[in-house]
Amino acid sequence: MFVDGTTIEQTPAGHLPTLARILLVTDFSPCSEAAVPVARLLAESYGGSVTAAHVILRDEDLGPAEAVIGTPEELAAIAENQMTAFLTRNSLGEAESIITSGPFEEAIATLVTEREFDGVVVGTHGRTGVGKLLLGSVAQRIFNSVPCPVVTVSSKARTPVWMGTKLNKILYATDLSDISKRALPYALSLAKANSAELLLAYAPEASVHDECRDQDLAELVASAARSWYRLAQVSVTGDAAPGIVTLAVSGEVDLIVIGAERLTAEPLYRFNVPFTTVYQIVANAPCPVLRVRS
Repeated sequence: MFVDGTTIEQTPAGHLPTLARILLVTDFSPCSEAAVPVARLLAESYGGSVTAAHVILRDEDLGPAEAVIGTPEELAAIAENQMTAFLTRNSLGEAESIITSGPFEEAIATLVTEREFDGVVVGTHGRTGVGKLLLGSVAQRIFNSVPCPVVTVSSKARTPVWMGTKLNKILYATDLSDISKRALPYALSLAKANSAELLLAYAPEASVHDECRDQDLAELVASAARSWYRLAQVSVTGDAAPGIVTLAVSGEVDLIVIGAERLTAEPLYRFNVPFTTVYQIVANAPCPVLRVRS
């Protein structure tokens, strides 16, 4: 969640986080398949690996008109067959796979914690359906439950660039709040690992006066590390969300990196809040979005 701030604090040059161990959450749908090259490229940037995971949903994880039909053993066998086909179709034959069950967010959070994954990648539909990953439901529940960053690949995100070998341009958007600055080390790390250009965007809420928008975001990066990056800066005017999305489109950005607030109270922890800046970015971005939680 973006809130205005003015303090500039540098990110240290050393000890940047990595995204070497990636958990790819899949429901075996085309939207899940669109997330595969994103997961693969992130892991390969650090010489890491991708693990594919599927959670067998319970009745309480589905909608009121939906139901899980079959015994646990039957559902597990079906899921195993679907996972094998999914890995084969997406050239992930050597990847580890996990089939689990239980309360959805608890199952994913347990995997991330016990297996020490660095990040989660999930494809989103933005619509309802049996067993589907929903932009406003399952993906948000993952984000609110796991301790690591989550990359969402929506149906609007273009992914051809992810078939390549590296990222070319990364957009880090900040309003200089503590929440948004938590994402900067990941933007720096990915830019360094991919020799990518890093676009620093100051995107305060529209209520901030124009004279307050002149911020030197390069000061966020330790001086010793500035030679590692190709940095460019821009200040977003007007509403933050459409400004960031427009910037990503015009700049042909490959990945947006933002900080976001973790929601814990019912019922909001299960759903994106449509009027928030972060939701509007994730829902409309032309590329995958990496969110780092508060």
